[in-house]
Amino acid sequence: MGETLKLDCSGLVCPMPVAKTKRMLNNMKSGDKLEVSGDFYEAGENIKRFAENHGGKILVFKSEGDNYYLEIEKL
Repeated sequence: MGETLKLDCSGLVCPMPVAKTKRMLNNMKSGDKLEVSGDFYEAGENIKRFAENHGGKILVFKSEGDNYYLEIEKL
């Protein structure tokens, strides 16, 4: 079982949440999971798109208003 890391991007707008997610994913091993949350909806969508295109599998994507939450598994 891989490690689970958390990243809180509250208060950040693009491109910072995507950049922080990218940095964390680059340092993770295959099978590790990253939980990302924040309060700028567009960033959640951008993180989801980035992860899907760069070696991540979206396990959970939830949004309520501007708040978002993702669980990403590194492939």
